[in-house]
Amino acid sequence: MYVVVKQFLERLGSADDGLIEYAQGDKRIAMAVLLFRVITIDGKIREEEVRRYREILEDFLEVTPDELDLFEAVVREQHVSESSLFPFTAIVRKMPMETKRQILPMMREISICDKELHEFEINLVARTAELLEIDIEEV
Repeated sequence: MYVVVKQFLERLGSADDGLIEYAQGDKRIAMAVLLFRVITIDGKIREEEVRRYREILEDFLEVTPDELDLFEAVVREQHVSESSLFPFTAIVRKMPMETKRQILPMMREISICDKELHEFEINLVARTAELLEIDIEEV
């Protein structure tokens, strides 16, 4: 599956037509996949969660409205191609502590914006904190 994503990314960068290229290991993609997992972990994709997710992409990850659809397509492809959190947390773990700590509250925001907090969402945030080597009580 990585080959498919890699080929997709190479196609994006192959033509000089103004398309945006996302590199394998892009920190924004890794963070966005972790955030997207919150939306899908309970088996229900709710409009409120998607709306909040997109707001975070624009505000925190600085994804422009013009690149939002393409960015989301890459995130969804990465999400589907890799079931483990580890490849994404391994990328995020290399980021400054302040940045790493910011992702957990954003994950929580997405998980509660639909007025339902599912056990799987709680476990996902806790596991992400563990993989990022962050004490969840400090956040």
